[in-house]
Amino acid sequence: MKRNRGTIYILRGLPYTGRPGKARNVWQDGGEIISYFDYFRIYHNSQIIPKYLHKAHMWARREALENIERGVDPVIINNPNMPLWHMYPYVRMAFFRGYWIEFIETEDTWDVPLEELERRGGGKIPLPILEDMKESYEPVRHVFDVLCDEYSQYRWIGSKEMTSNDW
Repeated sequence: MKRNRGTIYILRGLPYTGRPGKARNVWQDGGEIISYFDYFRIYHNSQIIPKYLHKAHMWARREALENIERGVDPVIINNPNMPLWHMYPYVRMAFFRGYWIEFIETEDTWDVPLEELERRGGGKIPLPILEDMKESYEPVRHVFDVLCDEYSQYRWIGSKEMTSNDW
């Protein structure tokens, strides 16, 4: 029987629903927690600048791939990951490198009113954006829900980022 190289945990949930705490609960010595927010922490004094969100997500995908290629176990992706296409790069890079893939959702995404999440964040993410994020949610029962998703394939296969990073 083939042994998995490691595990990647893909956390899912709206901002201010406890993803960082859940990530720390999953983390083990030697593992790595990766979030697009780390880009802002490192390069912009923890200030989220909307025009750099795309760059931050590219940075997180590159960090994830580097950790997977080094065999880090576990790799924990701490991003909202609401639609399938947001998870596709992580799932694909992990799947084709022999990682076991698990999805973990935060309960507060469904149990807490969006107004409360906006309050928790001090209004940094306005209610309409939280509403859009929640509406973009797509359920995942199995890794192939992501890998076989037509929109994800359309969005990513053949993209410059995917081909240059071989995921």
